[in-house]
Amino acid sequence: MDIQTLKKIDLNALVTLKVLLDERHVTQAAEKLNLTQSAVSRTLAKLREMFDDPILVKSGKHLALTTKAERLQPKLNQLLESALILLMPDAFNPLTHQGAIRLATTDYGSHTILPRLVPLLNEAAPYVRLSAVDWRSNLLTELEDNKVDLMIGGASDQPPADIFQRIVAQDHYLGLVRKHHPNANGVSLEQYLALNHVMVSPNGSGLSVVDELLKQQGKTRNIGVRVPHFFAALEIIASTDLMILLPSHFIRRYADSDKFAVIEAPFSIPPIEISMFWHARMHHDHLHKWFRHFVYENIYQRRETLKL
Repeated sequence: MDIQTLKKIDLNALVTLKVLLDERHVTQAAEKLNLTQSAVSRTLAKLREMFDDPILVKSGKHLALTTKAERLQPKLNQLLESALILLMPDAFNPLTHQGAIRLATTDYGSHTILPRLVPLLNEAAPYVRLSAVDWRSNLLTELEDNKVDLMIGGASDQPPADIFQRIVAQDHYLGLVRKHHPNANGVSLEQYLALNHVMVSPNGSGLSVVDELLKQQGKTRNIGVRVPHFFAALEIIASTDLMILLPSHFIRRYADSDKFAVIEAPFSIPPIEISMFWHARMHHDHLHKWFRHFVYENIYQRRETLKL
């Protein structure tokens, strides 16, 4: 492809050429283009120089196409039609669109979101395939590497510049211990710090929001076990004297009151913010844009909706 030659082409001049070839009259072409006759005449002069051909010649009282112009006309119409298709917005119909979305969330998110989302999605967009993958510590990188399309999980204070974030829900932490735990009726800060804790950690290392908060106060807690999944943590709590802080909605839905005791944290913890994350590459994609709105509208917007 000769880029240098393409750079010299003025698309507007080609539009003028099309109208001139159709109308075969400078004044009528000017009226159709909403331009002055002198402006169309100047463009015609440039076109004649560009194609090294007069394009339109006098034939009696009218103008006629040269043989080169006659050869150009069908090619020009095809070119401009292709340009129009290129510039027109893509039509999107979820009922007929074929595509795929890769959604990353926690095991808790999968249990909460997918049973409600999948039936609705199958009805609204039957040819869209949904793949769910586990939440991992490097998911923001995987968004950038195009390995994941959408993430739903804990909000980030400073996501990378090319990552979009939309906060969709809030929750708060509550403590959870087994039913007959020594601290089942409540825990002081000193007792809390002395206990062993379970921490949900996708990569098995690092500090959680709670640990960062305690660190700012010059305190640390004992992390006895790190697990990647919420439900594994729940099973561990049920059979040990370890404690865990979990989202209140998770506790209300999945923690059996016959097996567990819920206690308040002995210090203030900021609310949990749940967000959608996606890469700038997908921001204007028709399927992705529709899917983000669909998830928000059906999972988060309604007051009775379950949260992560």
